Amino acid sequence: MRGKKIASLTVAAMLCAVICLAALTACNDTASVAGKGVEKPENVFVNDLDTVDGTDLTDGATVSTSSAHESAANLTDGDTDTAWTAEGIDGECITITFDTAVTFNTVVLRENGNYITGFRFEAETEDGREEFYRQDRMERYRYCSFDAVTATKLYISIDGVNEGRNISVSEVEVYNLAPKTYEDEFRVFAYYNVGDFRDPALDKAQLTAQLDVVTDIILFEYVYWNAEGELTFTQRDSESADVASTAYLEEAIAYIKSCNPDVRICLDILPGNKAAHGLPECTENLTNNIADLVRELDVDGVEFDWEYPSTPSEWKAYGDMMLALKEKIGEEGRYVSVALSNFNVGFDKEHIEGIDFVQIMGYDRFDPDGNNSSFRSGAYLPMRYFVNLGFKPSQLVAGMPAYGRPDNETVGEYWTNYYHNGGEVWADEDRTQEFTKWDNVQYLTYGGIDMKVYVTGGAMAYDKTAYAIEQDFAGVMVFRNLIDYPMDDDRSVIRAIGEAIDALIAQ
Repeated sequence: MRGKKIASLTVAAMLCAVICLAALTACNDTASVAGKGVEKPENVFVNDLDTVDGTDLTDGATVSTSSAHESAANLTDGDTDTAWTAEGIDGECITITFDTAVTFNTVVLRENGNYITGFRFEAETEDGREEFYRQDRMERYRYCSFDAVTATKLYISIDGVNEGRNISVSEVEVYNLAPKTYEDEFRVFAYYNVGDFRDPALDKAQLTAQLDVVTDIILFEYVYWNAEGELTFTQRDSESADVASTAYLEEAIAYIKSCNPDVRICLDILPGNKAAHGLPECTENLTNNIADLVRELDVDGVEFDWEYPSTPSEWKAYGDMMLALKEKIGEEGRYVSVALSNFNVGFDKEHIEGIDFVQIMGYDRFDPDGNNSSFRSGAYLPMRYFVNLGFKPSQLVAGMPAYGRPDNETVGEYWTNYYHNGGEVWADEDRTQEFTKWDNVQYLTYGGIDMKVYVTGGAMAYDKTAYAIEQDFAGVMVFRNLIDYPMDDDRSVIRAIGEAIDALIAQ
């Protein structure tokens, strides 16, 4: 995560090593999962992440399709091994007709494959047929959440499919989910570079507005440890930083608290040299120094972001160090968090049980299109991975990016900003359709180069948050706030997260 060196609103950095897509598929992709009415498999964690705690309104409804009518019933039969496969690739539509007008706010779609490139929902209401939702990829599991709609019919129009592929959908489920009650607060973690608080581009009013949604700020790229377990404090890209001073941290914390005194603050701590991390020999000294620092600064938590231990012994030393720290600060009400991606995690059961939060880096996990954080690659598969490792949903935080990744290898070094300082971005290559909250692709000129950039649009952020709420996860995370759209813009990731929380969690 901290390899993401987006230093300001206008500067992008070098591309990290691309993670092997084959590893993602092999580790996470299961052939078929149970839907409604299907006996649950033994692995209840996998099944639980595929089910919704509500009544499926398609039970008793009539389903019809624009073609291949004889297989339309497969869409609501509760069997993911059956499917409706359209005869054409343009203008195909699924229609769900309810006996009476029903209210719903969630639709779950299961594609038979991963080829559909665009779909939208329309409702038959008293005012006629109206579009109210659209997205790009459907994939094998797509959780769609929106403001409640009351309708007699739901139309699911499919607007595109990969060349040479069929439109095929195995299940459609429709729900009206009531707000959930959380025993603990649903957390929203957001990353800030310590230097952001000296950046003249930082808008204090915008930060204050964000902190109406954000519960925890993680301050990163400032605190490091060496092989002796000593801490150093270095603001990246600053020659004047004092490696023995916490001054930048103190300034940043004071600034944050002046915006919202109730927000929690977490320190991200990294090994200064991954090859000379000093563990396990330095564990005692390191954890003592960290405990002293969090007490001195009176912060709420510590996060670790070592990307990544390469041997079982390093994973053990890493986990043991975090457990040792938790013994020192846990009883004080402070938490221990770790940033991880969904591959090759080597913690044992004791470590898994002892970690308070996992910041799931649900990005840079490329799907076949090159999208670095689609719903499937950025939310559904990472969540399944960690639950199946043995983590409880209440430990897991679903991460999403507020930056873009281009699909063109020739500009692969660019990590673009989601918000471009008011500059024009478009939703299509011809620059005729303006970019909206429904879009997850931006067309723009960046660094003098025309490019197609994958992003997490506002509606996608809403869906990911809604899915995390439905699955009782601890919260969501954004990397990183400074490059998000302003809060008064419906394309804002943070705004969308807040709207989902307001709609779906009982206040």
